[in-house]
This record gives sequence, structure tokens and C-alpha cells, in this order.
Amino acid sequence: MSVICTRCGSTNVACEAIVNPNGNVFKRYTDESFLYGQCENCDTCPELTDPDEVKLDIDRLYREFKSYSDTEPDYADCRIVYKDDGNEHDIKISLKADDKSAAMEESIFYYCDCLSDFKSLAEYGCEDFILVGCYRFGRWTEEELSNNK
Repeated sequence: MSVICTRCGSTNVACEAIVNPNGNVFKRYTDESFLYGQCENCDTCPELTDPDEVKLDIDRLYREFKSYSDTEPDYADCRIVYKDDGNEHDIKISLKADDKSAAMEESIFYYCDCLSDFKSLAEYGCEDFILVGCYRFGRWTEEELSNNK
């Protein structure tokens, strides 16, 4: 587990935790401890994220999707944080570059070629955002496709 700053990618961060003051024994993280962190490198109070944890969630949600679908998902509903200002947005990321995705272009924030490309967005990289959460995978319905043509 390497928790990082969403603004600069540093692991030199601090977050809220429950500590026994009699011996300074760590007990647990608070429910939203990664939402209100502090980065010693860029001297900001950004959202923190654990890329490994995000990837595990993606794997779990993908397995769940595949348990009831014999096809690959068209998109993922996600949450991103912009590196420059820390603003967060709920968005859709396409997992296919095909005619269906082109029809849904207005709904798509970003395009990936495969699941591993998608998971790489959880790492601090060259994009101007970082993927901090995945809610679900989905398929375009015929109604959605026909309404966007």
C-alpha cells in the first residue's frame, strides 16, 4: 500500500488516523482519512489515493460485471481528480474504441483500449488527472445509442 498525493504523486503524505495517545499506538484510519490529507512535498492539502486499492476495486467490479455478462463492458463510471487544482469529477471512461463508443462521444470523458490501460490511470502519470475511484462497469443500451446518433 502506497498512498499518494493526487496533486504531485508524492508518498510524503499524512492523513487522519485514530491513535491511542497513551503510547502513540495506531488503531485505524477514519472513514474518510484519504479525502483530507496533507502533502509535505507540494505543501497542499489534497485528496490522497492508494493506486493499488483503486486497481483492486477495478478488478473486483470487473469480475462482478463478468459474472452476469458474457461480453466486455463498454465503459466505466469513475471519479477523477485533476492534478492542477484538485477538483474532482464523476465521469465515464470508454473501454473500447468502436462505433458504439463514437456514438456516445458526448458522454465519454476519456478512451482506453483495454482494462490494463484503464487501471494505469490510477497511477500518477502523464495525464492531467488521476483516477481515484471506479463505481461500476456498464454496457450502452440500444436506447442510449439511438438517442445519441
